[in-house]
Amino acid sequence: MKFLRDSLTKKALFLFTLLVGALVGGAVMLFREQVEAVSVNLFLGSFVGLLVLLFLLFLFDVVVPLRRVARQVRNLLTGKAYHRIDPMTIDEIGMFTHFFNEITKDLEKISYDVKERRRMSSELDIAAQIQRDVLPKEAPMAPGLDIVAKTRSAAEVGGDSFDFLQSPDGNQTFIYIGDVTGHGVPAGLVMVMVDTLIHAAVSMGLASSKDVLVHTNAMLTPRISARLFMTLVMLRWDASSQKMYYTGGGHEHVLVYKSKEEKVESIRSGGIALGMIPDNSKIIAEKEIPLELGDAIVLYTDGLTEAKNQSGEMYGLERMTASLKKYGYLPSAESIFDHMTQDFSKFVGEYVQVDDTTMIVIKYTGKDAGGKMKLAIAADESRVPNAEWGWGS
Repeated sequence: MKFLRDSLTKKALFLFTLLVGALVGGAVMLFREQVEAVSVNLFLGSFVGLLVLLFLLFLFDVVVPLRRVARQVRNLLTGKAYHRIDPMTIDEIGMFTHFFNEITKDLEKISYDVKERRRMSSELDIAAQIQRDVLPKEAPMAPGLDIVAKTRSAAEVGGDSFDFLQSPDGNQTFIYIGDVTGHGVPAGLVMVMVDTLIHAAVSMGLASSKDVLVHTNAMLTPRISARLFMTLVMLRWDASSQKMYYTGGGHEHVLVYKSKEEKVESIRSGGIALGMIPDNSKIIAEKEIPLELGDAIVLYTDGLTEAKNQSGEMYGLERMTASLKKYGYLPSAESIFDHMTQDFSKFVGEYVQVDDTTMIVIKYTGKDAGGKMKLAIAADESRVPNAEWGWGS
């Protein structure tokens, strides 16, 4: 009788046919034969009994399973406790029962995913806050230099980093900018490790930027995955001699605006990224950047040069160099920074960027001019168009 069990329609038709057949057959038999009243009563009693039997069949095979499903659906919709139901039939009600079980299973999975996402989001917020705490809130004075530095992460936790550190004797100021491969939590962890190691190396009184990066690399490489590394360029400002030096760690170019010639030198930072090989001492070197009054230096990460506009064009080193050449004459690092970032924002427009962006502008103002720095660290603004997040504002 499987054909009756797999469809409510078939069940209803069968019961209706059975009922009509019994009624018609009994009526024909009564009219063909002369029967006594007791036979009529017996027929009517049998018919009523059949009706009761059919009602009970309908009750237990249709109404009861349907009520079980309806009760759990009502509990689900009103936020009460519900539980899965073992299907009693293989008809439409059985299908609804199975559907309810699958839906609630998916809802529980979604609920678990939501809770897990909330937990991960909370942990990311903590990680992002730790990273923001590592980035400098203030910087030591560097006599002769006017400095502006700003950064923004493309994810909750970014891979860009910069810092300003002073040697124990107060004469040397170390300035670095770096970029860990990728972004997110792994990049953020490497960024924090590098910053901590650099602080430790400078506090040891190491004399040059090369020594600092060699020591940092030796401590870092055994402690991170071979797939993670950090490009970096470090400047060393000698306050007494008013000389600037740099050491490259496989990072972007160092842009130098020469005020007398009104031109820009694009210097390859050279070297090799931190974390790639155990000993980088024979690959990196400290070199001088000759500076005259009014010269400017720009350090940046590839989030700027590789930023794209709506047409898919990259901003590129040439545009950045042209922008510095156009505005390098301005009297302060902040004015140079603002005009360069206005150019950048006009180029990318509303197109949302996918990489961290950091830039440092340094203006040589002369030994007697003192020194000042301005820092800005943007929080998670990965969905905010570049023109609206403070660059060039």
